[in-house]
This record gives sequence, C-alpha cells and structure tokens, in this order.
Amino acid sequence: MVYLFFLSSLITSFLFVSPKHFHAPFQKGVSLFFLGLFVYSVWKNKKESPNSKSFSKFFSLQTHNDLLPYFVWVSGLCFLLASSYHAYHLTQFFVNSFLFHDADYIGISDVLLSFAKGYGFQSHYYSDTVNGSYLNHHFAPGMAFLSPFVKWIPNRYGLAVGVFLCYQLTTILWLTWAYFVSQKNKSSIDLKFLVIWVVLTNQLYLYRIGSSYHFEILVVFFGCFFFYQWERCKTILVDGKTKFTKQLLLLGLSLILFLIQKEDIGIYLCLFFLPVIITSLYQVYRAYRENRFLTSTSQRKVFSLFGILLITVLYLGFVFFLFPILNGSHSILSWSQVLRQEYHASFKQVTSVSKSIQIYLELLTSGGLGMIQLIPELLGISLIYLMHVLSTRPWHHEVYSYYSYSLLPFLLYSGILWLKSEKQISLPLVYLILACLFWKNSMDQNFPLVTQSKEHWYDSKVQAEVKEDLPYANGILQTEAEKESTHSANKRKEQIVFSQYNLSFFINDKVTLYPLEKLQNGKEICDQTKLCYVVLAPEFTDTILWPKQRILDTFAEAKTRNHQKIWQGKQIEVWKLKK
Repeated sequence: MVYLFFLSSLITSFLFVSPKHFHAPFQKGVSLFFLGLFVYSVWKNKKESPNSKSFSKFFSLQTHNDLLPYFVWVSGLCFLLASSYHAYHLTQFFVNSFLFHDADYIGISDVLLSFAKGYGFQSHYYSDTVNGSYLNHHFAPGMAFLSPFVKWIPNRYGLAVGVFLCYQLTTILWLTWAYFVSQKNKSSIDLKFLVIWVVLTNQLYLYRIGSSYHFEILVVFFGCFFFYQWERCKTILVDGKTKFTKQLLLLGLSLILFLIQKEDIGIYLCLFFLPVIITSLYQVYRAYRENRFLTSTSQRKVFSLFGILLITVLYLGFVFFLFPILNGSHSILSWSQVLRQEYHASFKQVTSVSKSIQIYLELLTSGGLGMIQLIPELLGISLIYLMHVLSTRPWHHEVYSYYSYSLLPFLLYSGILWLKSEKQISLPLVYLILACLFWKNSMDQNFPLVTQSKEHWYDSKVQAEVKEDLPYANGILQTEAEKESTHSANKRKEQIVFSQYNLSFFINDKVTLYPLEKLQNGKEICDQTKLCYVVLAPEFTDTILWPKQRILDTFAEAKTRNHQKIWQGKQIEVWKLKK
C-alpha cells in the first residue's frame, strides 16, 4: 500500500509536465479515488474482527519500511526535475508574454543587484526619493541571500532562478526533516508521515510563493532552520545533554535569520507562540500553588521560550521605531498603512464570514489537518489568520499569491510537531484527508500556473512589432555606450535608462534602470557624469494599468532636459536626454 502514497506524492510533479486542461479533472479523479478508499476502508474495518486489523498489519511490514527511504528519495528527485522543467517554461511564458512588470520583479531585481554592487538596498522603484532604501518599503534585509543569483545570472533571469531554487530546496528540507522524525525509534511506517509526505510534495501555498517570483520564499526556507533548531533545543533539554549553550547560540542565530526575512515575521511568531506561553505560565502558576519546584528542564524550556520572545520584541522595536528615526523618518514603516488601505470593491474577493472560514479550512487541509489535534499550535495559527481576516488588503485577506508566507512556516512546523506527537490516526482518516487535499487543489485554476496560452494581453500585431524592435533598441544603447566610452578616454560612463513598466525586463542589463515616472526627477538623476535615455512604446500598454495617455503625459511633463529622438522602430522609441 505504500506504493499508493508514493504515486500520490508524484501528483504535482506529473502536473508540472502535463497539459493544463488535464490538471483539474485529474486531481478531482484522484480525490474521488481516495474518497472511495475511505468509504471502502470504513466498511472493511466494520466487517473485520477486532483482532484482524489487516490494514494495520499491512502497513507495519518491514519490507515496506525498507523501501520507504528509496521511495522518498525518488519522490524528491522527481519533484526537483519536474519543478525545474515547469519553472523554465513558466519563466519563458512570462517573458514572452511581457508579464514581468517592473512593479515587482524588476523592482526586486534592481534592489538585489544594487546590493550585489555594494550600494546597499538602494531602490529606484520603491522609494519616494530618487534613490531611497527599499528597507523603508519593506524591512527585509534577508532578501540579500538572493543577490548572488541576480549578480551571476545575466539578462535579469537571476531572481527567477533564485526563487524557484529556494522553493525546491524548501520543499526538500521540510520533507527530509519529516522523514527523519518519522523514522526515529520506529520500526514500522508512520501513517502520519505518509500524510505529510503527500502534503509537502503537493503543497499549493508553497507553490504560490515560488511562482510569484517574490523573495518571501526565504521566510519559509529560514523558518525551517529556526524551528529545527528550536526542536533540537527542546530535545537537548529533555535528554539532559551538555550542549545547551551551543544550541542556544545556534537557536539565536537561526531566529535572527528568520526575522530579517521580512519586518512582520516577528509579529506572527509572537502570535504563534502566545498560546504556548500562556500554557507555560499556567504550569509555573500550578507549580507555585502546589509548592512544587520546576525541574531544570522545564525552567530552561521556559527560559528559552522567553528568550526567543525577548529577541523578537527587541527586533520589532528596532524595525518599527528605531530604524525609521535613524533613517530620517519619524513614522513607522509604510506596510502598516498598506494593510489598512481601502481598495475598490472590484478587487475584493472575500466578502463574507463564510468565505473566510472556507479559506481557513483550506489552509488547515493544505497542512494535512494534523494541527487540529495540537490545541496551542492550532490557536496560534488561528491568531495569525485573524490578521489576514482583519486586513483590508484584498490579496492579504484571501491569502493569495505570496501572502501565505505569514502562515506557511507555522503550518508546516505544526505538521512536524504532529508527527512527533503520540497522537494516532486511522487509515480511513488518512484517505479522507488526502481526498480533501486533492479536491481543494483541483479547485485552484492556477495550480500549477499555465505555461502557454492563446490569450493575448496586448494587441498581437503591436506585441510582434515590439519583439522585432527590441534587439535594435538594445543595439542603439550599446552603440551609444561605446561611442561615449571612446570620447572619454575609454572610461565607460554609467547609462541610465527610463523605461515603461512592460519593457524594463528586456532592456540591456548593463544599464541602470529607472521606471518611467522617475523622469520627473531626471535632472537630479542625470548629473554631468551620466548618460540618460528613455525607451518607450506608447501603443504597447494596458488600457487599465498604464493607458497610453499616461505614458505620453509622463514623458511630456518631464521637460527638465531636451529630448532628442535617436531611433524610431515600428513601436519602440529611443530618446536621449541631452546635457
């Protein structure tokens, strides 16, 4: 029967390499199959005598236990290969469809490249000033771990490679941890591990973060390290080993690495641990009332937990109060205002309590439902989700795209705790959980995302002409750079290019990019030592996101310098800002 779960762990890997129209029906078929197994196993268990239990005996066969590590290894390898194939085609689809808009992908790449060059977290896209710090937008210094990919991989593909690689490694890390937990001191296959195995290799929310090309994947990646060190710390306390001080240092380091991935992680960590803290305080209170002394193990555990919270609170104090003051701003970071920002009703998908409850149940299902048996962890996750419910930001409210980063590390960690616990689960319930999992996944039309489509986001004729113009436009920029280099004693000057939102990805990656709207600061940006150009295609735009008139007005209003058109293609224009 373990073969069944092995094949189930390959479902998403199969979806990565299969046609899109096959995805939903196939997952629904798998769901109905598990539902049928659930009904059959319940009926079979009722008919069998209490001493028979053929299903349990079948799972405890040593031959199956011997095969399990090979199945898990092959499952992980298939996931890596299939997700790499999918990542390549998805990235190419986004590129060829001009969907890498500068609002996120180019902006984040710009910050990471700036860091790699030694300029810190300088951002041209996410600051009110000319070259402000991205940390004012999101205090996420941990995103620097992705900067080598942006530096080493040309043509702006570095962020895509780095994010998807982290997505793959994160899945493998959590799966490896779960496997070793399940095998510790156990002679037979753990049913709970089979659930976690299938859940991790078919994790919709983890895929959402990876396919969003956002740095928040690092939250789940480093969350794995932090919670692993926390569990090791607790193990050392119970076993009475002498490595507690060393482990405490490792725990502190992993905590800092976890917190620096984004400014609000500390808030979610406090909410998650709040029920655990209350439980610990209650135990201390009971010991005091009964005149009992806490054991050294309990004392150290409480000490470690409060140490984590103290560091987290101090870090939050620095991020939200001290950093803005040191950075010349006397207000807290903008993200808190963003969460309260009102949006047009057309953006809001979650408009009822029943819908919020549905999303909450879907989140629990994606984690295998095991945390339902762990009351403190379930309450912690519920508190975090409550922040999503109270948020007025539509995507945050419906936990869509990369917005699941605030919940996913805690969901996966709760699964590990469930695996380590003495809680038991029956085979019929395993079938029911997996039936719910695959049915839920089948309902999301973007799991996995389409990698080819006949839909056109722009006029097909205009898009074809833009593709034809791009090599010539980049050639003009290269020629201009070489020409100026010859006139300045072979010292290459920095090239500044202002470009519209959907062309930025395709501009020569040797230049420094600015969004078109920064032209209003053109005089300040283009000083005497820099060469400035504008690359735009007024007809190639979205009528809602960036109407043609908005592009023309933005360009026309920036009259800080003379504009000289140096090349005109079928759609793309290249202008030089003269000194």
